Amino acid sequence: MTKKNSRVRRFDPGSSDPFTVSRTRIQNFLDCNRCFYVQNVMGVKDLRGFPFRLNDATDTLLKKTFDAAREKQVPHRYFKKEKINLVPFKHDKMDEWRQNFQGIKYHYKKANLMVQGAVDEILINLKTNALSPVEFKSTQSKDGEQTKYLGKPHHKFWKNQLEVYGYLLEKNGFKISEDSYIVFCNGDISPEDWKESLQFDVYVINYKMDYSWVEPTLNEIKKLLLEKKIPDFSDPDECDMCRFLQDQKEMRNL
Repeated sequence: MTKKNSRVRRFDPGSSDPFTVSRTRIQNFLDCNRCFYVQNVMGVKDLRGFPFRLNDATDTLLKKTFDAAREKQVPHRYFKKEKINLVPFKHDKMDEWRQNFQGIKYHYKKANLMVQGAVDEILINLKTNALSPVEFKSTQSKDGEQTKYLGKPHHKFWKNQLEVYGYLLEKNGFKISEDSYIVFCNGDISPEDWKESLQFDVYVINYKMDYSWVEPTLNEIKKLLLEKKIPDFSDPDECDMCRFLQDQKEMRNL
């Protein structure tokens, strides 16, 4: 069995090439400076878990239905039901923008960072030509109906995703609406007699974007990348990775 490389691409302060910061890396920075530094300056692989394959499956199926609406240039049925008159955006780079490790890109020259993010979907208002990024989410939650209020702590992560996509689209020269959307698929586990198929309640959630925080955050990211000293551990209650590493350190000192 081939051993997987536990190292990742490291920031090189001597390189003139822009350093890539994905939407995920930006979120990692916001979550924990130490973990971001360990991964991107020291080159240690993120130890957190793999994405759920159920999410991948629903993403793929949703994209197929949005592609069908794109071909006809009509609102997707979920948006038509909510009387939201937006249609999937037609563009030659749409497949690239939705592809992981490709996505929408923008070179933020002030910090020499290449910002990128793979969006799930983009809608357009044909009257105003304004674009709205869309994120697909799928899970099983008892309070699925309440998700539309985006009041849980982890919903901040969803909002940040949409705002990074909005920022990238604007920097690529497109007119952007303040309206973004989450298509939330909540699995129904109520049936007693399971028929080997999972049904979902689907909610279209509107979120008003404000991505004025993105460039100040990119400046802070560059500042951290240039630091010579590793940041202190984050609050263990706030960062699972720091809690794990702190526990390992304490065990070694026993």
